[in-house]
Amino acid sequence: MPTTVTIDKQTILIPESGDPCELWVGYFNSLKKYAGAAHARMLWLVTWKANGNIRCTTNPQFNQWLQKNNLDVSNAATRTIADLSQMGSNIRGLGKNLTSVLAWGIPIALVIVLISIGVLVVNTTQKADLSDAAMLLPQGRALTTLKTLTK
Repeated sequence: MPTTVTIDKQTILIPESGDPCELWVGYFNSLKKYAGAAHARMLWLVTWKANGNIRCTTNPQFNQWLQKNNLDVSNAATRTIADLSQMGSNIRGLGKNLTSVLAWGIPIALVIVLISIGVLVVNTTQKADLSDAAMLLPQGRALTTLKTLTK
């Protein structure tokens, strides 16, 4: 539950450790309107050090917002977690794109293979004669063997 402070008829919500990341962003924006960007940064960092929500540092969007506003509050471990979660979302996005490529690519590749096999069979059958067909059966092989032996 955030604490409210009224300064010069302006109310500012000061977030606590359990408050959502959006409230921390709003707090910074309020400070920036009231005190300017440089002072807002200092006041925000002091408040964050006292009661910052460490879960926000694992949120990639919050970390991008921090970086955009020149606020460095996370340690190396939480930055790594946030970077890994961002990478995970990128990989999931790649998987979605890859799935659509495979959904079209595999059927197209199968059609190409079937057409190639069909062309091969047609070309082979055009050059074949009756003795080639006879070689497929054991009787035909025996007959051609007899013909060669009698010559």
